[in-house]
Amino acid sequence: MVTINVAYTEAINPAGAKPTLTQEQVWKGLQIKIREAQRFVPIITSCKVIEEKENEVVRIAAFKDREGIPAHEVREVCKSYYPAKVDFHQPDGALITNTVSFGAGQDGEELFMTYTFEWRHADLEEGSEQHKALLTQHRQGAQMAVSKSLEAMRQMALDGDLD
Repeated sequence: MVTINVAYTEAINPAGAKPTLTQEQVWKGLQIKIREAQRFVPIITSCKVIEEKENEVVRIAAFKDREGIPAHEVREVCKSYYPAKVDFHQPDGALITNTVSFGAGQDGEELFMTYTFEWRHADLEEGSEQHKALLTQHRQGAQMAVSKSLEAMRQMALDGDLD
């Protein structure tokens, strides 16, 4: 078994980005993302909440077919840790974490979004060509997931959905 670990970070409010998102708006966006993932991540086609309690949501997310990975559904347990992170636990042990963090920026304080992925591949040999190809694919997917999520949150802010 090989675990592919990938992380990608992007400034939430880079120069010129409009509207500027607050930490509270980003948190609200992440809570919507738990329940309506298809609005944020293009490879997710649908999302159905099957259980909800306190800071935990159980959902079924349907993923599109993509290179080397057939279309499939995944039951995820989503755990929220206000105001900094959401963990998405998958049955095979995979873990995806969405983290909102602060860092020094031009204005002294800047918000960042990091998605961290721990993908489990039971039938993969470490160092193989397939391993290298999946690592590249997962890196590209991580960047796309963060960028598209922030793009969706900006649109939601413009539409008044994050107020």
